[in-house]
Amino acid sequence: MHAVSRHGRLRLAALGYLGVTLVPLFVVLLGPTPPERGFWIEFGVALGFIGLAMLGLQSVLTARFPRISGAFGQDALLQFHRQAGIVAFTFVLAHPVILLLADSGYWEYLDPRAGFLRAVFLWIVLVALPAIIVTSLWRERLHLPYQWWRLGHAALAVLIVLIGLVHILRVQHYLESGWKQALWLTIGAASIGSVLYVRALKPLRTRRHPYTVRAVEPLADRTWRVTVAPETGPALPFAPGQFAFVTFAQDPLISLEEHPFSIASSARERDELEFAIRELGDFTNRIGETPTGARAFVDGPYGSLRLPRARHGGLVLVAGGIGISPFISMLRTLRDERSDQRVILVYANQREADIAYRDELRAIAGAIDLTVVHVIAEPGPDWGGEQGLVTRELLDRNLPADGRETWRYFVCGPPPMMEAVEQALVELGVPVSCIESERFDIGAAGMIGRRATGIRRMVLGLGAVLILAAAMFAA
Repeated sequence: MHAVSRHGRLRLAALGYLGVTLVPLFVVLLGPTPPERGFWIEFGVALGFIGLAMLGLQSVLTARFPRISGAFGQDALLQFHRQAGIVAFTFVLAHPVILLLADSGYWEYLDPRAGFLRAVFLWIVLVALPAIIVTSLWRERLHLPYQWWRLGHAALAVLIVLIGLVHILRVQHYLESGWKQALWLTIGAASIGSVLYVRALKPLRTRRHPYTVRAVEPLADRTWRVTVAPETGPALPFAPGQFAFVTFAQDPLISLEEHPFSIASSARERDELEFAIRELGDFTNRIGETPTGARAFVDGPYGSLRLPRARHGGLVLVAGGIGISPFISMLRTLRDERSDQRVILVYANQREADIAYRDELRAIAGAIDLTVVHVIAEPGPDWGGEQGLVTRELLDRNLPADGRETWRYFVCGPPPMMEAVEQALVELGVPVSCIESERFDIGAAGMIGRRATGIRRMVLGLGAVLILAAAMFAA
C-alpha cells in the first residue's frame, strides 16, 4: 500500500540520515590520532562534528527535489527538517558550552584580543543559532513575512555552515589529512549547493518555461479559478493531487513571491493548468486582480498526495473549503479515464456561497460512481443537507457501513479540520496507513496528525543514538 511503503521509506531514510551524520565523525579516527584530551572535551568536540553534519543536511531536506517530495510528502520532510534542526542547533550550541566548562582556556577562541576575525565569526554563530530557532518556532507571533523569513533563514544557515567548516579546517585537530578535509568540504558543498539549487538553478529552469495567464474567473465567494497555459510545449506532467509553486508576473530568479497551490486540472489535460485560489492572505487577497495575459512561472509538481493507481474498496475524499482543489483534479481524472471506482466526497464549507465547483461536481457524479455530501457550518433557511462540522458522527453516517479498512481516505483543508477528521477516522476503525493528507508549509507541517508523533519520536531516537555515538567517540 502507498502509505505503508511511504512510512517504510521514511524509516529507511532516517537510517541513511543517521549514517551520513555519523560517518564524518568516525572517519576522523582513521589514521594517526592526536593525544586524548579528556572525556568531556572530546564529547563536546564530537557534538560539534555531529551538529555541523546535521546542519549540512538540513538544506538538502528542503531543497524541493520532486522525487524526494513525492516519496515522503512535503509536510513529513518539513516536519523532520524542523525537529532535526532543533537537535542540530542544540548540539552545535552544546559544543562551546561543554568545552568552556571543561577547560576555561577555550575562552581564547571567543576573545577578540587573541584573534579578532575568529572571535567575531564564532560570536556570529552563537547569535545566529538562537535567532534561527526563535524565528522558526515563533515566526507568526513575531509577525515576520514568510518569504523574507525564508530568505533570512537560508542565508543564516549557509553562513553558520560556512563558518563551521572554516573553524574545523583551521583547528585541524582531527583533520590534518587532505582527504578528511575533502570529506567535510563535500558536506559543505552539498549543503550550499542545495540552497543554490533552490534559489538559482530551479528559478532559471522555471524561467525558461513561462506560462501565460489565460483566465481569472470567480469560482465561489472570495475564491478564484486561475488558468495558465504554457507559452511553448505541453504543461508540466503531474499526478492528480499534487501541487506546484507559482510566481505571477515577476522574474522567479529575483522574486520572493512564490506560493504553493494544488493543481485542479485533470492529469489528462496537457494544454493548461488550473488552480483554485481562495483569498486568505496579503497575496491571495489580490489574486482576482491578476490580468489575463500576464506571465506566470510554475515549479513542480510536488507532494505525495496523489490518486492511487491500485484498486481499493473505494475512495473517500474529505475536503474543507479550498481543500477541494486536489480532489477536483482526482475527480476530473477519474471522469476522463472513465473509471468505475466508487468515490464518496465529503465537502465542508462555511456557507453555501463558499462551495466551489458545485455544478461540475453534480455533472461528474453523473459520469462516474460519485456521491457528494455537502456540509455547511452556517446553513441558510432552505438548506436541507448536512450541517455543522465534519464530526465522527457525520462521517459514520456517510461512510460505507462495511469494509472501511479496504478504502483509501484523503483529507485536505484547514489544519484544525484535518486534525479532527484524521482522529475521527481512526476512531471509526480506519487504519492510519489508509489515511492520506499533506500540508504545504512549515507552520502547518507542525500538525500532521498521528504521523507528527511518529516523526518526533524518530528524531528523538536519532538524537539519543547520536549522543551515544558522541560518548563512544569521546571514550
